[in-house]
Amino acid sequence: MNTRPPAWEADVLPVWTNSASQNWGFLSKNDNSITEFSNSITKNRNYLADVQKDPNFKKWLYDNKHPLYAKSIWNKSGQAVELIFTDRFVIQPNDRIKQEQLRVMGNLCRFHDIKYDSNLHQEFTLWLKKKEIKWGGNKRINMYRLAKQMSLNEVISSIRKFPEKYKTFSLFVLVSGLRTEEAITVYNNHDKICQNNLMEIFWDRNTKKTNAIFCHPLLHSIISGYVNKSGIKKNMKASILGCELRYLRKLNYTQNATKIDGHLAEFMQGRTGNISQRHYFLPLMENNRRKWNQIWKKIIVKCLK
Repeated sequence: MNTRPPAWEADVLPVWTNSASQNWGFLSKNDNSITEFSNSITKNRNYLADVQKDPNFKKWLYDNKHPLYAKSIWNKSGQAVELIFTDRFVIQPNDRIKQEQLRVMGNLCRFHDIKYDSNLHQEFTLWLKKKEIKWGGNKRINMYRLAKQMSLNEVISSIRKFPEKYKTFSLFVLVSGLRTEEAITVYNNHDKICQNNLMEIFWDRNTKKTNAIFCHPLLHSIISGYVNKSGIKKNMKASILGCELRYLRKLNYTQNATKIDGHLAEFMQGRTGNISQRHYFLPLMENNRRKWNQIWKKIIVKCLK
């Protein structure tokens, strides 16, 4: 009996090979190409197992990364070595745990490349692409959709659940409309920057050189102490807030643009593009100060009561 596929199936079925005569053209585990690939994967995992035990890997992490991040990568490296290049890792749901394991694997491969002048990280990223594993997953998309669905009242209710210090900071982010890193800098230097409840801030980057924001009297009187990224991450979880902290900036813009003035909203977030706005709008901010104070007073009082 002839087991070859009919001619009309030639465009559909794989190319016929002698080595796969019993498998209708599909490669089997005994084919040389599969064996070589498996051996290569095993070698790579063995290389990374050596890296994971290397004290220089730990030193490299702590010298180049934030201490908390370095500690997390080091503690999880053993498990990552067992999972990298495996089907078990491929079929894992693309959740927070998988994303953490990806970061560990990436750091292991990078250190291996640095120490041995290899291309293991490139092989790793090609493998991820082949297996359709994506960095970041859908977390940002889901958070963005969630933020669009959330009302200001829901955000206010969530902010009230934070510890007092971080409640004040989250309110500052919401009312100022600053990006998270900008808000940290300005909050920690509030006493130096704030003049008559107005803060003009200068940035050293191409996309944004300066912007000015009001400092609400209710917040001005309670801003104290310092905040940092690790404290924010620990005490201001997105699961409690309902969205990522950076989306408070979007709520700020919406509030200012729809209830006060569109140009004010643009200017306070540093988005103004033409020379007239940059040079002449700052004095005109005073025209909107009273209304701005009234609008945001209601929101701040709701959060603080």
